[in-house]
Amino acid sequence: MKLIVITSLFVAFTVVLCAQQKESLNTVRKAEINTLHQEKDGVLSPEEKSEIAQYMATTWDKLESSVRDLSDAQWSYKSVDSVWSIAEICEHLEKSEIELFSLLTETLVASEASPDKAPEVGPKTDMVMEAITSRQQRIKTRPNLEPTGKYATPEDFLKNFKVLREKTLSYAQQTDHALRHHFVPFGPLGDLDGYQILMFMSGHLERHSQQIDEVKVDPNYPPA
Repeated sequence: MKLIVITSLFVAFTVVLCAQQKESLNTVRKAEINTLHQEKDGVLSPEEKSEIAQYMATTWDKLESSVRDLSDAQWSYKSVDSVWSIAEICEHLEKSEIELFSLLTETLVASEASPDKAPEVGPKTDMVMEAITSRQQRIKTRPNLEPTGKYATPEDFLKNFKVLREKTLSYAQQTDHALRHHFVPFGPLGDLDGYQILMFMSGHLERHSQQIDEVKVDPNYPPA
């Protein structure tokens, strides 16, 4: 059931996989797989763990600095009803973080190890990150990830999201699961491994931090 839910979560990324990206995916050379992606046991290398930690720290710092000191008017501002406020963007981030962490720690690690898939899946990382971080294509999320007005202040959101992000980072740094040898279907992106899911989580944060910046440059955005 979880696989169906998560697959439908990101089925909208079909619009991101334009002809150019599909061509890029089809022409990726297996010989270009980084040796770190071919560890015999599939466990994340120290270098991969460091990369994940740095990306998580960078995207968290960006998000925190973007929303920390917002006024009530700035936090809840909507240029039009169909566009999310910063408060709504942040609530969506929290819901997605919870669902993606569950996908990683419950569904992916429970799957059967398939090290033979690594040479095919490993080279997708750059394409996956391009798809999630690009704001050129707008994506409609699923109803259960839509915001519901949970957070009245940025302080409440940051307090809760920091706990989630620290939990994800702690897992990434301490796990001995063979995340490079376990895979889950991820909509039009196909099978992804655990390392790619972790990088996707921070890429998702980067994407919506860009969306927050877009809200702030609206000419009617409150000055304070």
